[in-house]
Amino acid sequence: MIRIRKKIAIAGFLAFAGLISLSAQSQGANAREVLWYRAPAPMWDHALPVGNGRLGAMVFGGANAGANNGDLEASPKNAPLMDGSQTSGADEHLQLNESSLWRGGRVNRLNPRAQEAFPQIRKLLLESKGFDGEEISAAEKMAQEDMIGVPPGMPGYSTLGDLYLRSSKHGAISNYRRQLDLGAGIVRMTYAMDGVRYTREVFASRPDEVIVVRMTADKKGSIGFRASMDRPADFRVTTHGQNALILREGADHKDQIRFAGEALFLPSGGSAHAEGSDVVVAGADAVTVLIAAATDFKGGPFTGGDPEARCERALSAARKRSAEAIVARHEAVYQPVFRRMALHLGPAQSASDDLPTDERVKRVSEGGDDLGLQELYFQFARYLLISSSRPDGLPANLQGIWASGIDNPWGSKWTININTEMNYWLAEPAGLGDATLPLINLIDMVRTPGSGTGMKVAHDYYGARGFVIHHNTDLWGDADPIDGYQWGIWPMGGAWLSLQAWDHYAFALDKEFLRARAWPILHDASLFFLDYLVNDGSGHLVAGPSISPENRYRLPDGSVHSLTMAPTMDIEIVRELFTRTLDAGRILNKDAGFLKQVKDAMGKLPPLAVGKSGQLQEWQRDYDEPEPGHRHISQLWALFPGTQISLEHTPELANAARVSLERRLEHGGGQTGWSRAWVVNFWDHLHDGKQAYESLQVMIRQSTFPNLMDTHPPGVFQIDGNLGAANGMLEALVQSRWTPQAVEVELLPAAPEQWAEGSVEGLRVRGDVVLNMQWKRGKVVALNVRANGNGVMRLIPPVGQTISVVRSSAEDIMAAGENGVLHVKAGTSYQVGFH
Repeated sequence: MIRIRKKIAIAGFLAFAGLISLSAQSQGANAREVLWYRAPAPMWDHALPVGNGRLGAMVFGGANAGANNGDLEASPKNAPLMDGSQTSGADEHLQLNESSLWRGGRVNRLNPRAQEAFPQIRKLLLESKGFDGEEISAAEKMAQEDMIGVPPGMPGYSTLGDLYLRSSKHGAISNYRRQLDLGAGIVRMTYAMDGVRYTREVFASRPDEVIVVRMTADKKGSIGFRASMDRPADFRVTTHGQNALILREGADHKDQIRFAGEALFLPSGGSAHAEGSDVVVAGADAVTVLIAAATDFKGGPFTGGDPEARCERALSAARKRSAEAIVARHEAVYQPVFRRMALHLGPAQSASDDLPTDERVKRVSEGGDDLGLQELYFQFARYLLISSSRPDGLPANLQGIWASGIDNPWGSKWTININTEMNYWLAEPAGLGDATLPLINLIDMVRTPGSGTGMKVAHDYYGARGFVIHHNTDLWGDADPIDGYQWGIWPMGGAWLSLQAWDHYAFALDKEFLRARAWPILHDASLFFLDYLVNDGSGHLVAGPSISPENRYRLPDGSVHSLTMAPTMDIEIVRELFTRTLDAGRILNKDAGFLKQVKDAMGKLPPLAVGKSGQLQEWQRDYDEPEPGHRHISQLWALFPGTQISLEHTPELANAARVSLERRLEHGGGQTGWSRAWVVNFWDHLHDGKQAYESLQVMIRQSTFPNLMDTHPPGVFQIDGNLGAANGMLEALVQSRWTPQAVEVELLPAAPEQWAEGSVEGLRVRGDVVLNMQWKRGKVVALNVRANGNGVMRLIPPVGQTISVVRSSAEDIMAAGENGVLHVKAGTSYQVGFH
């Protein structure tokens, strides 16, 4: 530690002398875009997030007096904090993250016995005919020993640490308010103490690559505090000069990513001095704190280098700008993205809009309705995605970028048997298509030799070309099966992720993106399955060994198993992958021989099957289930996000999907946030607005923290539930499907009766089309269609409505084509009228 006690006066930071209290726009914030509270956050799941895609912080708006800082998620030790008596709103606590700070390092964990074991495991499963428990058990034992990675776990994402600002003032606090303004991307705290009005604002600036804390008071010389930093483990803190703290890795930190976090304190008036490993600010009129963080990780968008030097460069550049300039630069980047889309539910105002957010969540948990809270929940989800996934960064992980531990739940990795994909369902329709680019970059990182192991695992495990990813991946692009055969022997993660690349094209119609980015991914993912699929003896090509993610089946002899051949979800994903590969290949006029191989293989996939209870089978055999209420509902993948099941085109399969969904829920399914979010989307695609709305209510009642973040048992945050449920709100209003003939667009397919009126602006659909729509009592009353590309749309109106007229922006009057088919031209808007 550097122990310097000499005080220095810092009165000359003229760049920050004009510190202001929020921008004019954010002072007049829309109440349905503001989360607010009457007290500071005593624990992490009450704090408010800020982020710029790489840097993140949970802002407590106060700090606890004791040793427990509230970072412990799902811990009974937090119970004594809940009454708020240990939390001072005059203090501040920021829990900090940097997206490339992961534990561990690059390790070759490929099992050297996998290639020899794979055909033996497959042979056992095929010979078992799905019923010989001894052969299946032998296959599972071999898979565990000879296919799971060595070591079996992957490293995970970690916290950077914590920053505390402990006030030197200790009077009684009144009129405390803590809020997150989604429209501005700024957290703000205000309170009064001893006749002085204090304001703190926190935001994460993307253009300046710093987190900013701005502190002001309406009386000169009123601001004073002691600043410190720490971390749960593996750290050291030093001072730099008289007004900066530096957090670094500990002395025993070996063969891992090196990191640094630096906080620079810039008071206007007063003084700052180093005292031990703290910085003390006294008698200031205003203070700006600039926080930078970096690691030496090199890969993907990260260039490596000394992390402390990178922090210094960011801080040196940011401190040259005035506070007003830093805010303006932040808002100039953030606000246009946030404003791309708006959703309005019910009347413009309601009495509940004036209540604190935690009280509104509590009212809904007690059975109330709150359309304004649902609207806020939706925009909060968009805020989370904007804040955790920017085009030049890493994709959102299980916790976005906000995680408080050295070890976090499930490693806070990219879990790709549902969770990571769900993170991005919302992106394209909600006007955040550029947020998907980090995910596509991740796919390329994993599949490319040198940066990931996707191709090596395909070759060394399965003797196949192309690439494969199992149910998780990490910062180093690992693609091998991990954890255990019950979870890891699932070679579909890469295929599912690949469909995101297709969807980005389908929404944007960027042909160069399709050629340069999406096609190589789709081609290589399909190439793997051309080599990997095997004839099951009846003429069908099947995948396996595999599992239906995390679920098990029971044989007639009572034994319970996971491993199988051709679980329904696998076949659905491969069929969708082949379909989109064919679509892309035709658009790009790619090699006809390869496309014929794909088409021929797709024609040999087994059909979907309906079981004895009328349900869509989860496996090729109609097994009993030891957990009929299992959280995964994987067999319904073809209903959503897949496109193989719909009420219009496959009504019998849609009915079977309904039976499966009802059975899951009757037995207690949908009890995790992400699982219930998937249920919302399923009901949307079954056109059951009543059930979709009830599941959305369940999300808020039992899977939402007071800060609106999604909760996963046993009480930890996962971002997937927020983003998946918000997408379900859009799917209730508009659904789009790509077909070779036209993009089908359904209007109000599952709008619940509670949403009697509303509007949506800037909603994107496939075909590079943007919709503005207003509805009342289940009927569309106004629809504007803005085409950014040429194409064919088939508009499907709500039940009871038909298209009467279409007027273009050129004042042409068009008759609606047969079945609502419209030929749209780039740069043209269309007003659609209905009977």
